[in-house]
Amino acid sequence: MSVVGPGMFFGPIFFLFGFLVVVAVVIAVIVFAVHASTRTAYPACTPPMQMGTAPPPARETPLEILARRFASGEITAEEYQRARDLLEGGGKI
Repeated sequence: MSVVGPGMFFGPIFFLFGFLVVVAVVIAVIVFAVHASTRTAYPACTPPMQMGTAPPPARETPLEILARRFASGEITAEEYQRARDLLEGGGKI
């Protein structure tokens, strides 16, 4: 003989809903733990600076690049002078 009182109809439905909530929380915790354990400690874009090391070199200016190319023999003295005048804003093509 079963006794059915007030509110007994919704008992199994609320039990099932509570069980699904617990399962969802357990799955979320597992996913978070796996994600946290597999990510790297530092982002891949730039490595952290070490104490006592020199900072990375600054970018070369166009005039420095031009001077380097002239010094290495890539361009002639005439090309160097013409390009330098153009970069400094005083020359014509």
